[in-house]
Amino acid sequence: MSALDIPGIGERTGDRYIRTVSFGFTGETVDVEIAATGDAAVININEPNVFVHSLEKQVAAVLAAAATFQIIIGDCDDSDGYWTDTLFLSTTCDGVFANAGTTVAYAAGKLYTTTDIIAVNNAGSALNAGNCKLRIEYSRGVDTDLAPATSS
Repeated sequence: MSALDIPGIGERTGDRYIRTVSFGFTGETVDVEIAATGDAAVININEPNVFVHSLEKQVAAVLAAAATFQIIIGDCDDSDGYWTDTLFLSTTCDGVFANAGTTVAYAAGKLYTTTDIIAVNNAGSALNAGNCKLRIEYSRGVDTDLAPATSS
């Protein structure tokens, strides 16, 4: 499998879409395998003017490694813009999708005016178990001029 491509083919501008992608240890059935430390792209933003409203996570099977590791989720501008290592708790399973909260850089969402990726960064040690799901809510074709129209 591979990273999730957004927007999807045939998606209309202005509508909100919710899609999921999974990542984790190479021995699990996941979309993106985390084989070693470093960055792994989980979402490809393939056109400009995509607004990501939220990015929620769910630990489906506890992530584990031979040594200490840290998971953060972000993009090229801010490596932990969606999830910081102190918020991404990977040692307990989540019953539902969890929001990162208001303390992260992209808590209010982010407008991508160019193509980009959203990546998971694993620091410290390679995973040897576990998998997670991400749920992304986004809109395509969002105008970059957010100033309201004025009438004369």
